[in-house]
Amino acid sequence: MKNSGIPLYSTCFVLLYFLLATTYAQVAPRPIVNASLEGTVIDARTKEPIEDVTIQLEAVTHSVKTDHEGRFQFVTGQKLPFKLILSHLNYEQTTLVASRSPIVIELNPIDKQLEEVVVTGVAQGVSRKKLSFALTKVDNESINTVPALDASTSLRGKVAGLRIDQSGGNAGASVYLRGAKSVSGDIEPLIVVDGFVTGLRLSDLNPNDIESIEVVKGAAASALYGTRGEGGIIQVLTKSGKGRGNIQISVDNELGYSSILLLPPTSDKHHFKVNPDGSFLLVDGARVIDYQENGFSVNLHPYKDAYDNTKNLLGPSSYYTNSFAVATSGEKSNIYLSGQNQNRGGVSPVVKADKRQNLLFNLGYKVSPKLSADLTAQYGYFNTPSSAVSSRSEGLLYSTLLVEPHINLAEKVADGKYVYLPQGSALSGQQWTNPFYRLSNAEYSYLTENLLLGGKLRYTISDHLNAEGALSLQTKNYNVEEYYPIGYQTITPDVELNNGNFGQQTLRSNTKNGQFQLNYNRTTGKVDWGLTAKYVYESSQATGFEASGRNLTGPVKSLHVTEPSTRQAGTSWEKTVNHGYFLNAKLAWADKFFVDALGRLDQSSRFGRDVGTAFFPRISAAYRLTEDIPLYPLTEFKVRVAYGQAGSLPPFGAKDSRVAISNSGGVSYTQNDNTDLKRAVTEETELGFDAILWSRLNVQFNYAFSNSTNDFISVPAFGPISGSANIYDNLGSVKSNSLELEVNGDVVSKQKFSWNTGLTFSKVRSTITSLGDVPEFTQNGYRKAVGASTSAIYGYSIHSDLGQLETNSEGFVTNAGNGTKRVEDYVVNEFGVLVEKAALGTANEAPVFYVNAATGNAKIIGEATPDFTVGFSNTFSYGPLSLYAVVDWQQGGEKFNETAQYLTYVYRSRFSDLSAEAGKPLNFTTQVFNASQVTDFWIEKTTYVALRELSLSYKLPTESLGLSKVLKNANLALIGRNLFILTNYQGVNVDGIGQDGFNYPSYRIISGKLTFNF
Repeated sequence: MKNSGIPLYSTCFVLLYFLLATTYAQVAPRPIVNASLEGTVIDARTKEPIEDVTIQLEAVTHSVKTDHEGRFQFVTGQKLPFKLILSHLNYEQTTLVASRSPIVIELNPIDKQLEEVVVTGVAQGVSRKKLSFALTKVDNESINTVPALDASTSLRGKVAGLRIDQSGGNAGASVYLRGAKSVSGDIEPLIVVDGFVTGLRLSDLNPNDIESIEVVKGAAASALYGTRGEGGIIQVLTKSGKGRGNIQISVDNELGYSSILLLPPTSDKHHFKVNPDGSFLLVDGARVIDYQENGFSVNLHPYKDAYDNTKNLLGPSSYYTNSFAVATSGEKSNIYLSGQNQNRGGVSPVVKADKRQNLLFNLGYKVSPKLSADLTAQYGYFNTPSSAVSSRSEGLLYSTLLVEPHINLAEKVADGKYVYLPQGSALSGQQWTNPFYRLSNAEYSYLTENLLLGGKLRYTISDHLNAEGALSLQTKNYNVEEYYPIGYQTITPDVELNNGNFGQQTLRSNTKNGQFQLNYNRTTGKVDWGLTAKYVYESSQATGFEASGRNLTGPVKSLHVTEPSTRQAGTSWEKTVNHGYFLNAKLAWADKFFVDALGRLDQSSRFGRDVGTAFFPRISAAYRLTEDIPLYPLTEFKVRVAYGQAGSLPPFGAKDSRVAISNSGGVSYTQNDNTDLKRAVTEETELGFDAILWSRLNVQFNYAFSNSTNDFISVPAFGPISGSANIYDNLGSVKSNSLELEVNGDVVSKQKFSWNTGLTFSKVRSTITSLGDVPEFTQNGYRKAVGASTSAIYGYSIHSDLGQLETNSEGFVTNAGNGTKRVEDYVVNEFGVLVEKAALGTANEAPVFYVNAATGNAKIIGEATPDFTVGFSNTFSYGPLSLYAVVDWQQGGEKFNETAQYLTYVYRSRFSDLSAEAGKPLNFTTQVFNASQVTDFWIEKTTYVALRELSLSYKLPTESLGLSKVLKNANLALIGRNLFILTNYQGVNVDGIGQDGFNYPSYRIISGKLTFNF
């Protein structure tokens, strides 16, 4: 599939033409009148000009807005004095009499935290002061000062209770809220874009298009989304048109480079005999181990003519982003159009850059005083060549780290391509495929396209009753091609590849969403109350096709040139339809006591016919204590409590997993309807408070505890048989609790200097409480057992302390050795490894492993969940200069470092050097390696402190440069992403939750960005 760049830019041109035509139609000349009022509106606290203030004469419908310098001009036929009404989203509405022209007007800022409207988890938009459950809102400045490469990492360090899992530096991150809701682990939140429920992930979205992100973390608030809400909700609100009567144009260009952030230490020595010149001493063409006089210790020697393959082949790569945005608004409409082109070089120049293009068009139109409409079109195109080197054995780090440095992986043949087996490879005990040969000979294509189309209508029926309707369509196309040409070389003959191979994969998915709701609102005395009834329709369908073949008859990327007998093909199909009905009632008394109650009825095709319907309730309440009791320095203090339920869907086909067995003509089974497969449900209670300290700092505290039941577990239909005849059943239960604190606000706010700060703290725990009647098991390296954490690492253990030894009544050790040794027969060596005392310093020195016949000598050996996480952000502004930084701190948590373990297998790790230098036998090193099994010696702490985002920006003096007539403003910034990580972790990627196995490395990006606003 080819890049659809030409249609994309053609679309941009058409939309831009429409935008300009619409705008000029809106600003048609008005009748000339004789009187006018000119003035400037400024902030009463900072004395800075305020943009977008609406100024209206009393009893007159016409209004104007201030420009970026706070200036306005009101032309009217009336004479002075004028009675003016001034309004702005972030300032108190003010009414005054203007008796002269020009005039300077000061507006008092309102408490934005209290009055800003949020729309996630609620039936209708509501101000934060009336909200009775926890919600975190991340604004445009926090997202776009240092825009992330994609939106999946935009929330890092900014939302308490959120954890980012980014296993590879080239991949979008997974986002999880408030711990695990399933025995299998975390459930990703539902992504809502501008009110449209989607099947997107945050990594599909462009941060530059985001106005704000609202996060609802648990079932106490996400019950509104029923079966889809168990993992929480993240709603992305995109930008809309601004600049009333004017066209605002923004052009943004960023250029920089990327480099690897973390690499494990490797050995630059070997243990083979050498000639006087330092070259290998060969006997019959093979190297000879250089043993010391004791016959088991080895001598280490530096490599002669060593090549640093990692440094030479994984160097810096370029990064650039170009984007534009055009926005305008009028009395009846607002329009926003943006586009972005991103080129993200990876960790090696040999891998082509990942590219993405995004286009966004938003239109809001007021058809009449009672009817308004919104339209959105969002398109994304992604070309990710780095996907070819993401897997463990095919990853760039696998060979560049494991291959001995006397081998030059950068060796090339006459045509400039890399050789498949560089010189010196035959000397190594194991030969590795040169990934650079594969990348320069084979061809790969990984293309993804996303499209979201949506529309909304809002109609005011009466002063108390209004209706809303919305429709959306979201599609995703994923296409993969892999081509190996005829004559492709491999270390050993490979019938699949040597005579050519071609494979392709196509995945298509679409999600349709429709909703209609009626809202009724009234005020009766001190009571504001309202009702909302809503219907939701959701349909998602996915189809897939994959095929491959070998023995090509020509150099063509097509299945037609593959040998017919070698062709393999497969298809997949799934469809789910959900219906949701909910009723919401809300009540507010005297603007200080709030109650919200909601019930949602869900129907889904994913479940058995007998349990296709489920009910999800929510009840929440809040009380603004400071409305009745002064609590200075607290200017606002609201306590709240919420309870709710939300659910999740099982894998497609799980409801058809019942099995019937027959033995006529042999044993066979058939899949039948699992009629009683129910929803997994999480019920959560959330306690917390929202406070404002000294009218400056916003504080949110939450304690949430949840119980997840009916979790889906796949078990064998007939024990001990396993395989395709598995049944999904509602067997698992998990309890979680989350402690969260968020603090943010303006510490200092002066005319020339300001300091805004933000702090988040999270402590989350999840524990398995039931597996039904299923015995405990291991899944993806984590032990699933009652009483264990959902992220308990399971494997083998090397004793490291005498206190770990257990004895029987006769004094013999029972959990180590063969049961014939006592505690005094063991000692801990200099590496913290328990060994037999008699073997210390001999050829027989070996690690002593934990033994337990009942568990197969394995046990829980680590915990991946951190003790706590902290995010810390600050923005300092002085005149035209601004400094912004985000620090991310994780304390505790552990990870299996398979990368360091496997380096030890080929004596390429730092540990293998230290072991040899200490005189240990090679067998000691090999046994600590433990045949690639998950072993606690290779479990490492993942504590880190990372500088995630840094920006130093300067607002160019366009007026003094004589550019103010052309440029509204211009900004120059030096930006760093993932600048450094302080950690003792010795692997490739400290961020990912899963094991470290030669992952695509994390990298830092340093760039310069120039922004022009016209």
